[in-house]
Amino acid sequence: MKKIVKLLSLGLLVTLLFGLWTARNAMQVAVGYSAKQVCSGVFLSGLSEEFVRDRDVSPNMAILGPLLGALKINTDKEEGVVAASLLGVKAKAVHLPGRGCTLNGRGEGIPPMALASAEEKSPGVPAGWRSAVSAAFAEPEISTGARNTYALLVASQGELLLEAYASPITARTRLQGWSMNKSLMATWIGMQTHRGLIDPAQSLGVLLADDPEVPDLDPGLTLLHLLQMESGLDFVEVYGPGSDVTKMLYTAPAMWQVPASKAQAYAPGEHFSYSSGDTVFASYLWQRTLDEPYEAWIAREFSAPLSMDSLVAEADASGVQVGSSYVYLTARDWMKAGQLWLDAWHGRSELLSQSWLRDSVTARPSDDRGRYGRGFWLNTGGVAFEGLPENLFYAGGHAGQFVVVIPEWETVVVRLGLTGPGVDKGMHEFLLALAKLRSPAS
Repeated sequence: MKKIVKLLSLGLLVTLLFGLWTARNAMQVAVGYSAKQVCSGVFLSGLSEEFVRDRDVSPNMAILGPLLGALKINTDKEEGVVAASLLGVKAKAVHLPGRGCTLNGRGEGIPPMALASAEEKSPGVPAGWRSAVSAAFAEPEISTGARNTYALLVASQGELLLEAYASPITARTRLQGWSMNKSLMATWIGMQTHRGLIDPAQSLGVLLADDPEVPDLDPGLTLLHLLQMESGLDFVEVYGPGSDVTKMLYTAPAMWQVPASKAQAYAPGEHFSYSSGDTVFASYLWQRTLDEPYEAWIAREFSAPLSMDSLVAEADASGVQVGSSYVYLTARDWMKAGQLWLDAWHGRSELLSQSWLRDSVTARPSDDRGRYGRGFWLNTGGVAFEGLPENLFYAGGHAGQFVVVIPEWETVVVRLGLTGPGVDKGMHEFLLALAKLRSPAS
């Protein structure tokens, strides 16, 4: 009987310790997410702390249950810092010059950025489009959360035809692209590849031979495998306390080291597995090709040629751009990125080669559904948007971020928002409506 009691006591102790470990991990994610998102929302987007808490933090941290009321957030605009705490667990995000907000970043914070300019006159919503636009912004009648469409733009032949926003979002508001950063990272690596500054098909073991911080890697693993989500690294894209991706985004100073330290679950190139870790690792490799701060390179080589003035690409605490998730642009500048991809597809861009873009929107054999290329989602066989052109491709991000490129229509569509999990984003319905609205001459 005493042995049974001891075993039961030991079991209860293990359960308690595991519960405490899980709870602490959950709280680390909560304070890290809260500090980072409020910092970026206030200092880059120009939104109020209350708006970011209500629309972003509270819905995404609902998993905390009653503990959500104990989550404290303090924003100091003068010092450029947002601090979050929950039952003694703390995190801080710092607004750094040129790099936006960095979780647990080093250095002196600065006050909020000025809003981006908006010199281009808005076309508004043409009369014939009002029904489709209203439907895109409307909340679903039956839903477990909010759709929260913030911005909707359509351009054809390079001309902005439609532009609509939900207050307080405007044409001057920088908005987070989340995983649309992956499409930008694939673009920036393509630009460096075209210039002969990196060979993406070369073994990473060779590329990183002089880096003592990199563990042993499969000799067949390449940068292309990372961009195509077929690295085979044992990194799991599950968002929960202590998971690979939350550990990377909310606790690791050098995020790229989390995926780089993983063992091979599959041989490179054999298995498609969506992984933010792959792109974060790729971002580190991209920065090694630069001989200057990455934000200076982006401003000169990418933003300036495209006449963008809003792009802010944020870094982790080690200074590496978080290529999976943390880039902010206005809706109009997201549209300019889409126009670049459309022009490159047609071979009329001097910035990005047609061969790189076409390869990037070609389905990989590692995914038998044809969903993904190289930093872009695809519509192979109508897998994403049934009834729409198969050569449609898009940058997509968490909570309903879209830059959709439809080459045969010469059209780019941007949709930005903060849609809850499982809620219909309205994108498919809008694109089908757009197909009906197109004139024969368009």
